[in-house]
Amino acid sequence: MVGQTPPPYHGQAVVTAMLFDHDWGDLRIDRLRMAYSGSIDAVGKANLGKIFHLLYLIFKTWKLAWMRRPEVLYYLPASSNWIPVLRDIVYLSCVRWCFPKIVFHYHAGGLPEYLETAGWLGCLARKAYSNADVSVELCRTDCSPGELFDARKTVYVPNGLDVEIVERKREGVMRGLFLGALNEGKGVSNLIETAMLLKKEKCDFEFQLVGAWASEVYREEVETKIKQEGLEHLISLPGILKGGDKWQVYADADFFIFPSHYQSENFPLVIIEAMAYGLPVISTRWRGIPQLVGESGAAILCDVDSPDQYVEAVMSIYHDEALSEAMGGAAQDHYQKNYTRGQFVLAMEGVFNDVLKVEG
Repeated sequence: MVGQTPPPYHGQAVVTAMLFDHDWGDLRIDRLRMAYSGSIDAVGKANLGKIFHLLYLIFKTWKLAWMRRPEVLYYLPASSNWIPVLRDIVYLSCVRWCFPKIVFHYHAGGLPEYLETAGWLGCLARKAYSNADVSVELCRTDCSPGELFDARKTVYVPNGLDVEIVERKREGVMRGLFLGALNEGKGVSNLIETAMLLKKEKCDFEFQLVGAWASEVYREEVETKIKQEGLEHLISLPGILKGGDKWQVYADADFFIFPSHYQSENFPLVIIEAMAYGLPVISTRWRGIPQLVGESGAAILCDVDSPDQYVEAVMSIYHDEALSEAMGGAAQDHYQKNYTRGQFVLAMEGVFNDVLKVEG
């Protein structure tokens, strides 16, 4: 298994950590941590240290392949960014020949679409990703990596995780929670506009935006806008929260708002966490999000870059307590039926047993 685990904390790293930590029974697993980036703002950016680490991973993979003779390489391909794609091309070109079988697990969205327009990089990448034995995908898309890269088999395994439930500590005004990387693609600028519109509606609310800033420049831009519009008392920015502190902000929220149109967004774990807490969800019709919430009744989905629609969704929950309670109950039920950690790792066990032809 080769993959990124926290830090930094993002969906793919969290899910990979679950697989690294899982007891695989009779399967022998060797784990090799990518560790290219130590923080969110370093993800997808090149530096000399990452080049040396890539060379180390290639050498380490060769050594493990020679000494342990593993049958399968499990690898998580890059997001739609030329630097990690180029990294994958180099790594896979050097190590694929060491393994009888290949399993690619695609977490990030948008990779096939990106490679279609990436010229020579796309041609090299399609060769590097081609003919895997299994393509594991989170949801069905119009442009399936397994189909584009001619995988022998494609399986769909939605993410899942266990959530620590804590007691609510606050009452008062309605609180909307956003949790994720604080960048434009995740919809943070849209949330500021939404807060401006809700202020005009005299809606008694507050937004809590939890996460790491994508850059210092964007942080200054957002904080300046908040001050200019007089939103300091309506928007809080507590930064990165982990462990019990993170679970507490879910417990203290009244709804979860996630207006993402992020290039690599696919199947956000934060929506799964919010549903586990029984929070009504306001999000976008973007990539795998509609499939994640399905027909559960747990979410109101809006167009991307549409603050007017986000305001309408917030006001629906604000004025209709019965709707809010129904959505919250549907969210918890949808989580329990589809997205627990046990369901996820059991499905992944099935993937590995199948590719190794292990009898159940």
